[in-house]
Amino acid sequence: MTQPKPTESSIIETTLSLDTVLELLANQRRRFALYTLVDLTDDLIEFEMLIEEVATLEAACTQTALTREHYQDVAADLYHWHLPVLADVELIDFDTRDELVRYWPHHVLETWVARVRQDELVHRE
Repeated sequence: MTQPKPTESSIIETTLSLDTVLELLANQRRRFALYTLVDLTDDLIEFEMLIEEVATLEAACTQTALTREHYQDVAADLYHWHLPVLADVELIDFDTRDELVRYWPHHVLETWVARVRQDELVHRE
């Protein structure tokens, strides 16, 4: 993860279409990962912490216990599916050796994440 933070011009190069943003938000587990990433104060999180946050959100939404199997399922799904999808659209870098995820902020995505989170998590209560 030695890449520098994107500059204004590189953010323009990685502009996400609305279709891409909506596709990213179409999966609940990936949404929960995005909720966590968007809330980071330094844009960096350990993979284990991301797993924990996503698994906890899922357990809370389904009102089920957080089991070891569920945690392992979340870990595998994030590692093999969701993080590569986010990396493909240049929203994250995932250093598998250090198990660190770096989120590259994106204004349009964050606007939609806030809207969806409001409906999904806040209005549920």
